[in-house]
Amino acid sequence: MTLQQIMYFQQVARSGSFTKAARACFVSQTAISRQICALEEELHVTLLERDTAHVKLTLAGEYFFQQVNELTARLEEVVTRTQTIAQEQQTHLTLGIPTILEQHAISQLLRQYHSLHPEVQLATVTGSRQQLVSQLVDRKIDLLVAMDFDLPDLEGLDSIILQQVHATWLLPTGHPLAGAEKIAPQQLQGETLILTQEAPQGNTEELLRQYYNQLGLKGNPVLHTRTLEELFLLASAGVGIGLLPSSAPKYLRLDLCSVPIDGPQWNFSFLLISRRERSRASVRAMFELAEPGRTFISIRQKSVLRNLRTLGGCGGRI
Repeated sequence: MTLQQIMYFQQVARSGSFTKAARACFVSQTAISRQICALEEELHVTLLERDTAHVKLTLAGEYFFQQVNELTARLEEVVTRTQTIAQEQQTHLTLGIPTILEQHAISQLLRQYHSLHPEVQLATVTGSRQQLVSQLVDRKIDLLVAMDFDLPDLEGLDSIILQQVHATWLLPTGHPLAGAEKIAPQQLQGETLILTQEAPQGNTEELLRQYYNQLGLKGNPVLHTRTLEELFLLASAGVGIGLLPSSAPKYLRLDLCSVPIDGPQWNFSFLLISRRERSRASVRAMFELAEPGRTFISIRQKSVLRNLRTLGGCGGRI
């Protein structure tokens, strides 16, 4: 049984004539008659009563006609919905953005993208870097903006460097050193250091420990947090000091400030990450907009290990 046979049958049943059905379908009467005969043979059922003047449905034919009408109507709905989904997919883009720091890193690119492609609906999803990488791999989001440390080392992902930055001190505005041009590590001996670990399986906290060790702050008390918001809250309350990318906007909190580090630098990048195939037009457009003049890398080439090498030689623990 074919869809064409069903459509020919429906046309004959509606018109009551092989001739009219053939004319409506732009085929010969013989072709329609042959296809309906084949349909009846396959079903082992007579669907039509034929005479020289009229064509009538048998009782079985009436039932079959009713059922296939419902099926073809449903099929049309499925086709229409499928086409709509495909169209929406081309005009929709979901980005994973872990924190306000990544929001700032992507903001200018998003403005450019929206001005060039106003028809694309942009949506964002938040979560830890590990969670969002999983969602990217599982095709639940289209792109991910993330700092280039504490990322899983996964194949099938590509990235572009959006911004290269370095770490700065995060202090409350009331701190005695808040107005300094630079702060050397020895000026912070005894200060409580805030360590942030977004995901249990990540190693952001270990990287922070190693960097603090490299700065010579091994004996300082530490405080553990799980989110960037907790870091801001504790730092603004004067409970401790933390680290922040040099690109962080001044308006993160009015009661916080960032001061350059007078010592070994911790350099890292904000990445725009995609699945390697980039099959959708909206995803390709974003990646291509970000690409000119930027460095294109594979995630496997840029992993936590590179950051560990950057911090190399800093043994011991805080």
